[in-house]
Amino acid sequence: MAETLGHCPQAAYRIHIDGYVQGVGFRPHVWRTASRLGLWGHVRNTTAGVEIRLVCTESALPLFRQALNQNLPPLARIDHWRIDPLPPDEVAAMSPGFRILPSLTSDRMTTILPDATTCSACLTELFDPHNRRYRYPFINCTHCGPRFSIIEGMPFDRVRTSMAAFDLCEDCSREYANPEDRRFHAQANACPACGPQLWLEMASGERVEPSDPFVAMAAKLQQGQILALKGLGGFHLACDASNQNAVQRMRRRKQRPAKALAVMFRDLDQLCQYVQARPEEAELLTSPQAPIVLMRPRDQGKRLAEAIAPDSSWLGCMLPYTPLHHLLLAAFDGPLVMTSGNRSGMPQVIDNDVARVQLADIADLLVMHDRPIVSRIDDTVMRVQARSGQAEVLRPGRGTAPISLPLPQGFSATAELLAIGGDLKNTFCLLKDGHATLSQYQGDLQQLAVYEAAVTALGHYQQLYQLKPDIVACDKHPGYFSTQQALRNHDCQLIQVQHHQAHLAACLGEHGYPLGGNPVLAICLDGTGYGEHGALWGGELLYGGYGHVERLACLKPCPMPGGETAIREPWRLLVAQLLQAGIDPVTTRDIWPLLANKPLATLQQMIEQGVNAPHSSSAGRLFDALAAALGCYAEGISYEGQAAIALESLAQRSGDLVSVVPYPFPILEDESGWQLDTRSLWPRVISDLRAGRPIAELARAFHLGLAQGLFDLAMRVRCDRPFDSLVLSGGVMQNALLADQLQSRFDTAGLSVMRHRKVPCNDSGLSLGQALVALARVQQGGGSDA
Repeated sequence: MAETLGHCPQAAYRIHIDGYVQGVGFRPHVWRTASRLGLWGHVRNTTAGVEIRLVCTESALPLFRQALNQNLPPLARIDHWRIDPLPPDEVAAMSPGFRILPSLTSDRMTTILPDATTCSACLTELFDPHNRRYRYPFINCTHCGPRFSIIEGMPFDRVRTSMAAFDLCEDCSREYANPEDRRFHAQANACPACGPQLWLEMASGERVEPSDPFVAMAAKLQQGQILALKGLGGFHLACDASNQNAVQRMRRRKQRPAKALAVMFRDLDQLCQYVQARPEEAELLTSPQAPIVLMRPRDQGKRLAEAIAPDSSWLGCMLPYTPLHHLLLAAFDGPLVMTSGNRSGMPQVIDNDVARVQLADIADLLVMHDRPIVSRIDDTVMRVQARSGQAEVLRPGRGTAPISLPLPQGFSATAELLAIGGDLKNTFCLLKDGHATLSQYQGDLQQLAVYEAAVTALGHYQQLYQLKPDIVACDKHPGYFSTQQALRNHDCQLIQVQHHQAHLAACLGEHGYPLGGNPVLAICLDGTGYGEHGALWGGELLYGGYGHVERLACLKPCPMPGGETAIREPWRLLVAQLLQAGIDPVTTRDIWPLLANKPLATLQQMIEQGVNAPHSSSAGRLFDALAAALGCYAEGISYEGQAAIALESLAQRSGDLVSVVPYPFPILEDESGWQLDTRSLWPRVISDLRAGRPIAELARAFHLGLAQGLFDLAMRVRCDRPFDSLVLSGGVMQNALLADQLQSRFDTAGLSVMRHRKVPCNDSGLSLGQALVALARVQQGGGSDA
């Protein structure tokens, strides 16, 4: 028998709940809970979340709250409750029973739910020949399907989504209006009779009408052809992941010569034939987020085309997350490359007409549908940290973004602030109503089309969240497009934040570290960040918190002959490191023949005269130099981090950690602070190469030695600046071997280590850090320069 608390008109409450509470079946959950308990009142969506008006006794309120927290819908998440007494006149106007009312708008905003993978109930219907949605590629319910990618405005109601153009049929209307149905107010609810439709087009524009489109798609894939597939947040390019020729053809057409491609498997059983799947990784793959997960190929497993991930020891794996994917993988029955539908460096295509122009010379067949994509959002990329078993986001996107985080203790809940992020791996961040909202990955802003798409996305966020910022935060680099964008916000206070302090603050913020917390030490390792007085940083030990930091130590700075050209041509960094170590590069041409035809004298002159050879403490550039020394893309790279990724992959091949003797990195002190000296590395590398030591061992010795050197440096500065908590941040922390070795050493020393999880360690996390540093400075009375 249902538990009934009964109606008592002597007490009534207005309850506000925010979190993931719209578009997830939360109102029916409230309705069922209140009805079961015999309570009066109503529930409705607002732009700020969900509002409940409840008539009950004082003793019944905690029982209602407890019952509501139990058995939440799968996608629901309650972040905050606010309970206020309801005035007597409003109580008197309420009628018996409990109802679901139409939505109400307000100035506050709730959390917008990311898109979610197809749930098990919808999958059952999808493959049930007796169900009216059998093989319908747009099946969904309140527990799954599109959310953020179709939202045009808030509250999240059908009329404010791209589904507004599809009028519900009688059957779908009945489901939509029934609180007992799992499709009650499922805003993307549809069926073959009333919803979006799918069709096929040849690259020539000719429409194809096979009896079964998915069988036709599978046949094209089996012939080695390429599909352009309109998905949830944009187009994908797909081909047979076992067909080397097909993968290479895709690379040529997409103009992506070497960067790793993601692979979609039919299910976990098929995936495990190719890769090692830890329980935590399997859980991630099958979660509502359904991200791409970086995993290790099996030593004796089935093999995919070698061209999929030529530089990396990781394979980006995912499972079908839309009904369209499920139907395609069921028909093809093999793994598929599933990569962003765009040319390299361009935004992912989301529009049918644009696809006909931009993808027609890449794909042999275009798979279209007529549900508009409002927000471009690429797949999330994640990995599981080996030591902690925690999931870590490397690229925020479909399934995880927008990322909503409560502001840590001490930060003002009333501030409205916009942080623009950096130029590479750009995201932006909004602060409003006590929450930080981090956008999906936008791309690299140096490409005009990506920049324009990011500006459009930012405008959409500001409209959705009704953000009118008083403060705009950005990076200090004067040459960044993002910085120039921030400078154009003349009506707002501008705060420029140092790159590596933003990395530090982003990690602190996602861990909820309080504004008034004790100072921490951050090891921030990345490619290049604008430091003090225009210096180029990237291997930093910073001490402090949100409002202020001190630079206590760094890697020994080394010239970059040619400036940014040195980033693209790692042999230049090798030459600079050799010269700094007192080694004439001419004497090393026996082990590095590529130096025989290089302008070594010119580079040496540039360095000596300080002409276009800026010094940088960058860890990323040190990795590039060692990668060049070991034969990894010394002549040039085709994408950011390529040489360093190949170096990590090389180190992973060397086997047992215990058998490799690390390279030593001495500690120096001068008037500017402590430094980790890289000069002693190079005589040992030269000696080992001449002795024929396997290069995989050299790569591993470098990783282990750098981890030990950074640990020793941190413990040395701790004598002067005490700390108990430590942050590991920056793009180089994507190197799993280095990051795990660092964490192991600090764990053993009894220190609390904070690593990134929900927010990327790379530049996609900068905008959150910028926002928190800027707000901290405003609250603490600081200026506009962090």
